[in-house]
Amino acid sequence: MKNTRKWLFAFLVSVLFICCVAFGITAYSRNYSGNGMDMDDEVRSDAVYTLNGYLGMEDNSSAGGREASVAEHNIDDGVGRLTQRVTIVSDGNVLPISGTVTKMQDAFYPGTYVVRFSNKAILTSEATVKVRIDVAKDDQVYILTGDKDKGYTQVEVVTADEDNCVTFDTGVIQDYTISKTDIISAQAAMASVMAN
Repeated sequence: MKNTRKWLFAFLVSVLFICCVAFGITAYSRNYSGNGMDMDDEVRSDAVYTLNGYLGMEDNSSAGGREASVAEHNIDDGVGRLTQRVTIVSDGNVLPISGTVTKMQDAFYPGTYVVRFSNKAILTSEATVKVRIDVAKDDQVYILTGDKDKGYTQVEVVTADEDNCVTFDTGVIQDYTISKTDIISAQAAMASVMAN
């Protein structure tokens, strides 16, 4: 009788262990298999975009011209990562520098994005940077350098020429913060409130 209980207990523990492992494998595959596919597609898309930039082809894979058209954008306000392109044009040619745009989830500075480039460079002539973000035509957009911890320096204030596209000229390829909020004025107002 004692041996039967031991075997029954061992059998139930084994069954419970196998069920837990099967549940864990199922949960893992549901949560992470889709994200891995998205990341592979994103990496492949970035590689094709960079290669097209080197070859001077348009972003839509047609070999008709030297200037890349800005790709269609998918703005995702919930996640933060945007699936759009940053295009840098200098002297009519697209520079082979890729960039990423991440939306800052900050309640104090709504409509703020960080643009990071794969290569930092000082250019011999001015280049035009085109960034797809959630902005309406004729909105004022502030172009800044720096970050929230070290402070911001305003580079330029531009007006959006079209919906969902901001264009600005620069001679330096570096990380930029692009915002629909006047961050410099907001920080100055916050500092004056804190001082009083």
